[in-house]
Amino acid sequence: MNKKIKIVLADDHQMFLDGLYSILSQIEQVEIIATANNGKQLLDKLQRTPDCDIAVVDLHMGELDGIETTKRIKREFPHIRVIGLTMENDLVSIKQMLDAGASGYILKNTGKVELEIALERVAAGEFYLSQTVGTQLAQDMLHSRQQKETKKASSLDLLTEREREVLKMIAEEMTNPEIAEKLFISPKTVETHRKNLMKKIGVNNTLGVYKFAVQHSLI
Repeated sequence: MNKKIKIVLADDHQMFLDGLYSILSQIEQVEIIATANNGKQLLDKLQRTPDCDIAVVDLHMGELDGIETTKRIKREFPHIRVIGLTMENDLVSIKQMLDAGASGYILKNTGKVELEIALERVAAGEFYLSQTVGTQLAQDMLHSRQQKETKKASSLDLLTEREREVLKMIAEEMTNPEIAEKLFISPKTVETHRKNLMKKIGVNNTLGVYKFAVQHSLI
C-alpha cells in the first residue's frame, strides 16, 4: 500500500478552505492532518504535527501572509514542502513565493485533477507550476533574455570604428603605447578612447573589456 501524502491547508477564507478540504478528501492517497486560517495558526499546528509532507498555503492571509509563512516553514520544518495557492497570477507574487522556498504555485481555480498531479509531483521532490503560471513565467524569462541581448547589441552599436579597434587591442592585452604605435595616434588619445568605450559598454576594468569582446566575437 502506498504511503499517504500528509498535508495541511491554510486559507483565511473559511468557505474556500472547506471547499478545498472537500475536494482533496476525495483523493485516495491524500491525508489532510490539519487546517488553519492564517500563517501563525498553521505554524502552531505544525509544531504538533511535524510529520506533515506538504503545506498548501494561501498567499494573502492575516497575521502572517503566505510568503512569510513559507519562509518560516522552510526554516523551522525544512522537510515540509510548500505549495502556494492564490488567485494572483502575477509574476511578482510567483517569484516572491518561489524565492521564499515554495515547491509549487497553483491558482485557486485549479481543478481536482491538477491538484492531485501537483501534490504527487511535489511529494516526489519535484516542482510544480499551474500551466498558466508556468507559461507566464517562461514568457517573462524569454522577454528578459531578449532585453539583455538587445542591450548588448545596442552597446556595441554605440562604439565608433576607432573605439572598436582600440577595444579589440585592449582585449588582446596591448598597452596604450603599443596601441598608439599601431594606430599612429598618441597614447593620450588612446587613453581617451579607452575611457569613452568603457563608459559606453558599461565596464570599469580591462577584464570587463575582454569579456565584452568575447561575448561579441570581436576576438
